[in-house]
Amino acid sequence: MKTLHPSSLESLARRNAPEGSWILSVYLNVDPQVRANRRGAHKLVLDQLLKDLESHLADEDQRDHFQEDADWIRRQVEVHIPKGRSMVFFCDLSEGYTYQEDLPVRLPNGAWYEKRPHIRPLLDAWKEHERTGIVVVDRERARLLVASMGEVEEMEEAFQTPAVHHRSTAGSDHMRSQMVFQRRAATWSHWFLKEVADALHDMMDAYQIDRVVLAGPEEVTAELKRLLPKGVLSRVAARIRASVAAKAQDLLDQAAPVLRQLDAARERELVDECITTARKAQSESPKAVLGLEAVLDAVNQGRVYQILVPEGFSAPGWHCPSCRVLLDHGPAQQTCPYCSGALKEEDDAVWAACDRVLLLGGRVEEIRDPEAVQALQSAGPVGAFLR
Repeated sequence: MKTLHPSSLESLARRNAPEGSWILSVYLNVDPQVRANRRGAHKLVLDQLLKDLESHLADEDQRDHFQEDADWIRRQVEVHIPKGRSMVFFCDLSEGYTYQEDLPVRLPNGAWYEKRPHIRPLLDAWKEHERTGIVVVDRERARLLVASMGEVEEMEEAFQTPAVHHRSTAGSDHMRSQMVFQRRAATWSHWFLKEVADALHDMMDAYQIDRVVLAGPEEVTAELKRLLPKGVLSRVAARIRASVAAKAQDLLDQAAPVLRQLDAARERELVDECITTARKAQSESPKAVLGLEAVLDAVNQGRVYQILVPEGFSAPGWHCPSCRVLLDHGPAQQTCPYCSGALKEEDDAVWAACDRVLLLGGRVEEIRDPEAVQALQSAGPVGAFLR
């Protein structure tokens, strides 16, 4: 799985299908944490998505193109072993165009057949997850990496040129020679670190980096930090000791404790804000709500722009196939209170609510910090900010 690059998203957004041959876009949730997915339920979901989409196509030629693309996606899902929590496909076989990617984040199930790839869920996921720039550097070498959605990818590598070499020669003036060498080495090192600082600035613009970790010998990262422009310096989250030859994943693992502390602080602040806002809210125009029933009611109204859920939390419920209402408990007669249609049991109403929020362009925040989880469960156990 690779880190999503803005240019890749722009390339997808600019792609247009020729007249009479549209692009099939499919997002499929394959998260192994969902018990049903382990039994192949995601394949049944895919079939239903494609059947529903095909039923709205009236043109015979368009249906033929659609079936060809749909069969290709079915074959990929059948043989592919998922490497993340979601899979995304874009397909137009008549033009020889296919795109397939595993993503380490949860995306809602959905299928679209349009003139362009439907990239809104990708854009939302890219905006929602922070991107961390990691720079590992010593006096002669630097590597720039980007980490996002739990994945890390190396973007650039630089070496100091020309390298400074010291040669011992015959003679008595070794002290003066050593001083000259040290001055030259310091000058070249300064120039090299200045180039690294400029490259980091460019990478932050290209990838819209949210925070930066400087890695390497302490004296080198300290000097690099002094050379950073103010805009970059303000986003330095931490400095860590690391070898410039370390593997990309090892660097991410070393930075992870620091990043988790930052994420935990942000989660605690977010939960506190939600609880405070919900308790102060006026009944006629709340800005936040707490509790599963209140959150599902807001989801049904399409008012949730961010839902807060403790990681791994689930709760059974009910849904109405006719009007898509979600309920945490069904009425005695098991009929929808809105359209009087027959209700069906929902294995996980929380999961269904999160999917609905994502489909409407909202955000899902899975709370992992123990202190934040305890506070949310005591008040909620789920919460939401409203539009």
